[in-house]
Amino acid sequence: MGRKSSKAKEKKQRRLEERAAMDAVCAKVETANKIDDPLASFPAFKKYDRNGMNIVIECKRVTDLDPSTVDWAVELTKTNMQTMYEQSEWGWKDREKKEEMTDERAWYLVAREGDSAVPTAFSHFRFDVECGEEVLYWYSCVILNGSPAEGGSSNRAQGLAGRVAAHRWRGQWRPPDVKLLVTGSKVLVPTESVARK
Repeated sequence: MGRKSSKAKEKKQRRLEERAAMDAVCAKVETANKIDDPLASFPAFKKYDRNGMNIVIECKRVTDLDPSTVDWAVELTKTNMQTMYEQSEWGWKDREKKEEMTDERAWYLVAREGDSAVPTAFSHFRFDVECGEEVLYWYSCVILNGSPAEGGSSNRAQGLAGRVAAHRWRGQWRPPDVKLLVTGSKVLVPTESVARK
């Protein structure tokens, strides 16, 4: 009888420890999602003025973006990515993509030409929990065809987005992984690797 009771106590203790660990992970994600402006500590990342590019970058939750910017991001994603999705195992579904992009947990880095309101590129990401770990899940970096950010500069925009994420949350929230979606595949990039680029 004592042996059964001891095993039951151990099992209960393990469950309590697992629940506490998951609560701690969820608390970290909740803290990250409460940040008002993830770029506030990095004013240098809010403006990119080099090589003929004059780009202003803002970081906002989807719920804080104006509806026209959200609609533009959804349409640009469809224009630039639908064919790639259709060729992958995921396929393309308008409704599901829009739900993903407008989910209240979604964050956006939006690049605009100069001080104008004209968006030229965006990156969609989330602070989330996956497999019991906190992650920064990078969904996309999409650039408007013909914009100053197009072409060779797109790599700079993607690198900037990765560096902003990796550096910004180093002190407050440091996920074990930054997950990037690359043409239908999940690619794990350790945070340290992104930070060093």
